[in-house]
Amino acid sequence: MAALFTTPRRNDKTSGAHFVEPDVHRRTLLAHGSWRRVTRRIVVGAVCALTVSSLLMPSVSLAAEWVNVGGAQYNTAAGDEAGTWAWDGADDMKLNGYNGGAIEAAGKLNVSYEGNNTVTNGDGRGIKVKDGANENAELNIQGDASSTLNVSSSRDAITSVGSINIDGAGTVNATSTEHDAIDAGGDVTIKGSGNVNATGDSDGIRADGNITIDNSGTVTAKATEDQGIDANENLIIKGGGKVEASSIKDNAIWAGGNIEISGGSQVKASSEEDAAIDGKNSLTVTNASLNASGVGYGIVYKGITFDGATVTVRASAGNDEASALFTDEDDIVIKNGSIVDAFAEGQFSTAISTRNYYPNEAGGHIYISDSVVKAIARYVESGSDGPDHYSNDQSGAVIPEHRGVNIGIFARTKEGITPATISIVRSKVTAEGDTAAIFALAVSADGETIGTIEIEGAPIQTPTGGKIIGYRNKEELDDGIFYVVGQTIGTGDAVIDSPYNEAVAKSTVIAPPEEIKPEEKPGETKPEGSKSEGTKTTKTVAVAATGAKIAGKLAATGDASSAAIVAAALAGTAAIAAGAVVSRKRS
Repeated sequence: MAALFTTPRRNDKTSGAHFVEPDVHRRTLLAHGSWRRVTRRIVVGAVCALTVSSLLMPSVSLAAEWVNVGGAQYNTAAGDEAGTWAWDGADDMKLNGYNGGAIEAAGKLNVSYEGNNTVTNGDGRGIKVKDGANENAELNIQGDASSTLNVSSSRDAITSVGSINIDGAGTVNATSTEHDAIDAGGDVTIKGSGNVNATGDSDGIRADGNITIDNSGTVTAKATEDQGIDANENLIIKGGGKVEASSIKDNAIWAGGNIEISGGSQVKASSEEDAAIDGKNSLTVTNASLNASGVGYGIVYKGITFDGATVTVRASAGNDEASALFTDEDDIVIKNGSIVDAFAEGQFSTAISTRNYYPNEAGGHIYISDSVVKAIARYVESGSDGPDHYSNDQSGAVIPEHRGVNIGIFARTKEGITPATISIVRSKVTAEGDTAAIFALAVSADGETIGTIEIEGAPIQTPTGGKIIGYRNKEELDDGIFYVVGQTIGTGDAVIDSPYNEAVAKSTVIAPPEEIKPEEKPGETKPEGSKSEGTKTTKTVAVAATGAKIAGKLAATGDASSAAIVAAALAGTAAIAAGAVVSRKRS
C-alpha cells in the first residue's frame, strides 16, 4: 500500500495523505498579485526612492500645495460658481453635489462631502493625493449620514502615496475597472458608522501598510483578479460592524502580517477559485464572528486562535484537495465558548488540520477547550453517489481500492518537532470523515515519537465502545523510510496499521456528560406558581444561538466556572447547520 500520509514539501498546504501540490503561491510576491499590479508597485517604489531626500526634510507646509479639479490646477483657494466644490487653499476641500472629473492634490487633503457627489475618470485615477515638495501625502475623507461620495475610474479610484483615512457616517462607493478601488502607499483606516463599498478589477482595498476597520457600519470589498482586502502588513477589524470581502480569482482576504478580528464584528469572506483567507502570520478571532468559504482551502494561516468566536468555514475541492481550516508550522486554538463549524469536500480533505515538519517552529497541535466544534470531511458533497472505491486492473478484473483520505480533525508532525497533539477539554466535538473522524500522527526514524489524542471532561459518546486506539506503520517517504505512529478514535484494543481499518471510527461525538439537577425531595412543597424541577435533566446542548456571546461575557467578568462556560457554548450548537453542503462555483 502506498504511503498514506506522505511528507509534503516545505510550504505545501496539505490536508493529509498523498497530497502533492505546488508551492503556496501567496508566499512569493510575483504570484501574490497580477503582473500588472507588480509592475505598478515597482514604479511606485522607484518614485518613492526618487523623493526620499525631500521626505527626510522637515515639513514646511501643513496643507495641500495645489489641487487639480477636472483637469484644471489651482495654487490658491478656489471653487466653482455653483458651490459644488471649494478648496480653502490649505487642507480642506468641500464637495456638495459635485459631479465632475478627477480630483488630485499634492500634500495633505481633507475631503468633506455633503449630498450626492460623483467623481468620474474614464482614463486615469478618481481621487489621488501624492507627495508635495514639502509635505507627505495624506488623504482624509469624511461625510455625514445623508451623504454619498461615488468615485469611479479606470485606474485606482481612491488612492494616496501616503495613508487614507475614511471617517464619518456617510457612504463611499469606489469602483475601478482596471486597478484597485482603494489603494494606499501607507495605511488605510476606516472609522465611524458609515458604509464603504470598494470594487476593483485588481484589489478592492489594499495598503502597503496596515488596514484598520474600526467601523460600526458595513465595509464591502470585491475583487476580480486579486484580493478583496489586501494588507501588506496587519489587518485589524473591530468596532462591531460588518465586513464582506470577496474575490473571483484570488483570496478574499490576504495579509502579510497578523489578522485580528474582535469587538463583535461580523466578517464574511468568499473566493470562487482560491482560499477565502490566507496570509503569513497569525489569525485571531475574539468575541466576533467569521464566515469563510473558499476553493481548495477555507482559511489557511500560520497560527489560528478562536476565542469566544463563532466561525463557519467551508472548502470545496480544488484539484481534488480541500482543507477548511488549516495552519502550517503553528497551532490551532479554539477556546472560551467558541462555536466552530468546519466542512471540507474533496478526494483528499480535512475539516480542521495542522502540521509541522521543521525544527524550531511551532505547530502540529490542536487545542479545543470549553467550546463546540463540528468538523466534517467528505470525499464528495452530501447527497451525491459517494466515493468510488473500485478500479479495474489490466486484466479487467475489478479490484477493491481505497481512494482518497478524508479526516475530520487531523494533526501531524515530523521527527525533531514536539509530537502532534489533539487536545479536547470540556468541549463538545462532532467529527466525521469518510476515512476517519480524528487522527494524530508523528513521523520519526525510530518510531519512538507518538502523535496523541488527549480528552478531558468530555467522554466519547459515539461510537459505542469508542476509545483512543493506536496506529503504527512503516512508510517510505521522499527522504527515506520512517515510522508513522499515532492515535485515532475507534473500537477494539489492537494497534492498527491502516486508516482504512474497520476499527477506525468514521464518526465520533465527544461531549461533557449531562448536568442532572437534584430531584425534589419527597414531601417537599414548592411555592405556588413556581416550576417544579422534579427529575428534570438539563442537557448541555440547548436550542439557542447565543452561546458564544454568553461565554465571552463570563470570561470577561472572570467567571472561572468551566461548567458555566461550556454550557453557554453548547447552548449555541443549534446555530450550526445540521447539513454541511458546499456550493461550488465554477467559471
